[in-house]
Amino acid sequence: MHRLILAIATILNAVTPSSAQTVPDGIYRRADGPAKMCGLIGRNATDVLAQARQSPDFRVIPNLSSDRFEMFETIRGEPFKFQLVATRPSEPAFPAVTCRELYQGGGGLRMTRTMQCDADRAACDALFLEFQAFDAQLTQTLRDLKE
Repeated sequence: MHRLILAIATILNAVTPSSAQTVPDGIYRRADGPAKMCGLIGRNATDVLAQARQSPDFRVIPNLSSDRFEMFETIRGEPFKFQLVATRPSEPAFPAVTCRELYQGGGGLRMTRTMQCDADRAACDALFLEFQAFDAQLTQTLRDLKE
């Protein structure tokens, strides 16, 4: 687990925002109604973040939080685990939260990601693409650790 946290910290520091590309319409959809992620339901990204901060099931991960992001993980949750990342007010894609669900499946660790971004589309697209690149790097790192 320590190697996984170190891998996440290394990749988070290496991934930078890219605003040149947009998310395809097939992936992007306008969110109407409550945001549902990481086992939380909120009116919007700000409300989901407030719930994570108050929930006894989540804790801040201080060594992965940064001047750009605040990161949380579930305290309980085996065999799966949630990681919630929220943008800070200085980010163009503020307010936004993204949830990664980590679970065992198919003989290995799997992950899915959902995102609620209440900023403008260009900023949200850039954030989505940043996390997409992060997830690809993390997947490769996990494969390398397994070998």
